[in-house]
Amino acid sequence: MELTTPTKLEFYDQMLKLQSKAILVHYFKGDDGRKALILDNTIFHPQGGGQPSDTGFICVTDSNLRFCVQDVRSKDGVVFHYGVAEDSSMDNELEQGKGKEVILQVDESRRRLNSRLHSAGHLLDVCMRNVGFGHLEPGKGYHFPDGPFVEYKGTVPLNELQNKQREIEIEVNALISKGGKVYATVLPYREAAELCGGSLPDYIHPVSGGYKAYFWTTFVSNTGNDWKSHGNSESDSFRLLTVALFSHPVQGSNPRIIKLGDNPGCPCGGTHVSDVSEILSMKVYIINLLHLENDNLINDPHVSECQIWVSQIRTKKGMTKVFYTIST
Repeated sequence: MELTTPTKLEFYDQMLKLQSKAILVHYFKGDDGRKALILDNTIFHPQGGGQPSDTGFICVTDSNLRFCVQDVRSKDGVVFHYGVAEDSSMDNELEQGKGKEVILQVDESRRRLNSRLHSAGHLLDVCMRNVGFGHLEPGKGYHFPDGPFVEYKGTVPLNELQNKQREIEIEVNALISKGGKVYATVLPYREAAELCGGSLPDYIHPVSGGYKAYFWTTFVSNTGNDWKSHGNSESDSFRLLTVALFSHPVQGSNPRIIKLGDNPGCPCGGTHVSDVSEILSMKVYIINLLHLENDNLINDPHVSECQIWVSQIRTKKGMTKVFYTIST
């Protein structure tokens, strides 16, 4: 099955919207047996970026059919709403339902928890900078309820772990108490970089995702189909291609930026609270992840709240893993 039209992500602009309408584009059964609905737009957040997917219901307008959304995924810009019809005898109606209007309802409690956890992870990045760990580059973020954490490249000196943990926890809860509006906006690359403190992560390119195909088409149209004849080697051809790429103006990428209060922004495609104060409170605990001589990763998945776990084994390289919890 080929679907070329991306699903419009309505939650990008309206993170607090929990009910919406859409048009059913396709209903299918995947190779794994799971059934999915594809819509022209959605308020359901697909799993990704360290955030679990939304769940909820999709109902066909003027019908008793209700589809229970159990999981949401995105592939090549198309969002798949996986689940089952509450009445399996109505599968045929879904199969014949292309073009029909549907009503979307996101589970409010799950969305709210996911948003608070995700915002808490971003606020942790702010606090790491504020307590002197700005040199630790944020890496993987896991904002699921079962043990959320953020990994940072680099390690905290062992003799500073306990004090820094206390500093981070005091700082993060002070920011929560202070509060601050949370903004989500899609900006041109340069403006986004300025909002994020002057630069963006390497995985965000300054030109749009379709630039390779555009550049290649431009190059071939300028040099002819026998493009290799314009260079004595592949490196020469690549040099000519590079000249073609940068001699033509291109449309820049437009990353989505999340900004917590007055703090620098951060690229993110997830959902967040409307105000930092909605996180309520946080506890943090730090672990140094140590790569041993045999490259086995030391980690303790059962570390308890506020516990410091430190390995005494010599490292070649390491990371800092900061776990956190939020009040319920």
